[in-house]
Amino acid sequence: MKKIILITFIVLIALQSKAQFLNSIGITAGVSAGNQKFYFNDPTSISRKKYGFGFNASVFLECFSHDYARWVTEIQYDQKGSIDKQPDGNYPNKLQNICWNNYLKLRYEMYSIIPYVLVGPKLEYNLIQSTSSPAVTGKFLPLHVSAAVGGGVELVSYTNFKFFVEAFYNPDVMPAYKTSALKINNKNFELRIGLKYEFAGRKESCNTPTYTE
Repeated sequence: MKKIILITFIVLIALQSKAQFLNSIGITAGVSAGNQKFYFNDPTSISRKKYGFGFNASVFLECFSHDYARWVTEIQYDQKGSIDKQPDGNYPNKLQNICWNNYLKLRYEMYSIIPYVLVGPKLEYNLIQSTSSPAVTGKFLPLHVSAAVGGGVELVSYTNFKFFVEAFYNPDVMPAYKTSALKINNKNFELRIGLKYEFAGRKESCNTPTYTE
């Protein structure tokens, strides 16, 4: 995943060197299914927790008007966590995070749909921690990094408003919780729908040369 993040940043820098402008703005909303891995140090063991469910929502900007590659940056509210099933009962863990996400978007225009893939890093800030697992005795890290790989389908529309659906796989690339006895990594699956407003004439303004007399 670290290699994916590095490659994504390199591609984004290369795209920015050629052109930089706002193509569209939009919003998304959806559901999340998350679980966690507990890595114990003494004795060494791994405990995989059960899935818990939450919500996500975001606002985003899509930049460039290249036919096949674009850049998406967004601010997202995302719920993560798990259910820690123990012999004496279930212990829910829930995190509420604000994320800054940056994706390389590779797309292919068809007659009625535009399928695409998204990949990139997420910088996550923990807003609220609600954990009841007996092993969790401290605070989750305020900032940590995860990665996202996803795909989507945009419906072709002859208006400026575009509807789409997306799905993401979102694993941590560094621990979200770290003490001398325990490390915790999150894994999230996200399904969301969205609506964006695409500014008219952006593509033509990029590709059409300007002549002066």
